[in-house]
Amino acid sequence: MENRLFELARRRRSCRRYTGEKISDEIVDEILKVALLAPSSWGGHPIEFVVVRNKDVIKKIARCKRMGADPLTQADVAIVVMANTSNLELWIEDAAVASTYILLAAEQYDVGACWIHIRNRAGQSLSADEEIRQLLSVPDNFSVLNVVALGGKGENKSARTEKDLARKNIHREKFSLRY
Repeated sequence: MENRLFELARRRRSCRRYTGEKISDEIVDEILKVALLAPSSWGGHPIEFVVVRNKDVIKKIARCKRMGADPLTQADVAIVVMANTSNLELWIEDAAVASTYILLAAEQYDVGACWIHIRNRAGQSLSADEEIRQLLSVPDNFSVLNVVALGGKGENKSARTEKDLARKNIHREKFSLRY
């Protein structure tokens, strides 16, 4: 049985180094079209994206997180994933699903991608979320979950195989401990 989604998912690996190759606007738009199809709680589609192509601004976004944002400094595109949290209980889950769609869509176009976590992370003087919102003029009633770095793949990681699957984590009918 052909499982195209499995093949795509097994090839998708976090890419933390980029070639400097420009990702076309057309491919970025195709990736975002997939993200906009991500399911959301109550079908409200609360997730919003800020696409940043300006290299100086991308580097400023990276500096908004005290540590762990190095891949952004080489990225061609940064997609900031956020939601209006004023009346939304499941925004974290919704943003995580949309971000996962971005990662899979990027792989489909052979674009390197890396999730840079922002929520509850330290910035230079405020939280990383607050600093990014200030930088990008995002209203206070929004929260940033993460930023996805996109760029030409500057590293080659082998695809996962069936042997890499942690099948022991699957339980049938009831949970059972295995040691």
